[in-house]
Parts: sequence; structure tokens; C-alpha cells
Amino acid sequence: MFAYIPGLFFQPRTAWQKMADLTDEQIKRLLPYPIIMALLPALGIYIGSTKIGWVVTGDDVVRLTEASAIPLVVLSYVALLGAVVFIGLMVNWMSQTFQTRSFPIKGVVLMGYACTPIFLAGALTAYPIWWFDILAVTAAAVYVIYLVYMAIPILMDVPWDRGFLYASAVFMVALVYVVVVLVGMAIVWEYIATPVFIG
Repeated sequence: MFAYIPGLFFQPRTAWQKMADLTDEQIKRLLPYPIIMALLPALGIYIGSTKIGWVVTGDDVVRLTEASAIPLVVLSYVALLGAVVFIGLMVNWMSQTFQTRSFPIKGVVLMGYACTPIFLAGALTAYPIWWFDILAVTAAAVYVIYLVYMAIPILMDVPWDRGFLYASAVFMVALVYVVVVLVGMAIVWEYIATPVFIG
């Protein structure tokens, strides 16, 4: 399950091809991967915001109380895993339009492995240096887009020209999901799970 991680960074085309060669039953066994990996950013956020803290101005370190951090960490985990599941289901749903055979878990697994850079970059929030974390997550997001554009034609077995359109449609769905989650998180942050800061 975790053996594909190095390949996604150093030989992504080969890694996707190996996954494409798996049987449906073998692909189903990869489903726990995103469930486990989505814990990395959540744990990073918890450690970084409650144990280490960050500096906004001067030398004052700001942290969240553990009680107020837990709901935010849980919501972050749900939002990230929700993204993988929702967009993965959309990958499966769009397969009919692009005339390829798929099943729901295959789309979720594809998105789970494509999001590996985000999972790993999210773990860096355990040490919250804002400029570094923003750079790392931005670079990870760009690489995720690259992985999706490479994975769709190979894993979904469509020609590269149609695969580009397929991946572009997936990317549009992802953008809509991100906007909805950001609005939802702002509402939750303001009205439901308001963080409590300590100096």
C-alpha cells in the first residue's frame, strides 16, 4: 500500500502503470491508504497549534487550547478525506462520459494516491513556520495537479487527448469543492468551533 509513494515522486508514470495493472480486487485493498494518510496533516495541525505554536508579531508564541483545537483538527481531517472521497466519486461518475470502465473505489484510490504530496506537506504543519508551510503546500498542490493529469489517462485507460479533458473536468470539480469547504470552514470557525488562543 505505501510502496507506491517513492514511485509517485521519482517515477510517477511507472507507479500509475503498476496501479493500472492491478485487478479490481487489488485496487479495493488500497482504500485504507487515504484514510490513514489524511491523518498526517490533522496530527501536524494539532501538534503545531497546541504544542509548538506560531509567532505572529514580536516574540510572543500563540497557541490554541487543546479543547478548541480538537474540533478544528477533526473538521480538517473530515474536509481532506471528504475531498478525496467526493472527487474520487466524481472521477468514477465521469468515467461514463469518457467511455471507460470504473468503479467508485477506483476513483477514490486514484485521488488518494494523487493527494500524497498534500498529505506529506500537511504533516509539516507540526512545526508552523508560516512562509515555509505555505510554500510547501503550494508546491504540493501543483504536484497533485500534475499527478492527476498523469493518472487519469493511465489508470482510467483513456487516450491522452481525452484524458486531458477528463482530468480538467476533475480539476474543476476540485476547485468547486475547495471553495465550498473554505466557506464552510469560515462559518464553522466563526459560529461553531471558535478557537481559543493562549499566549
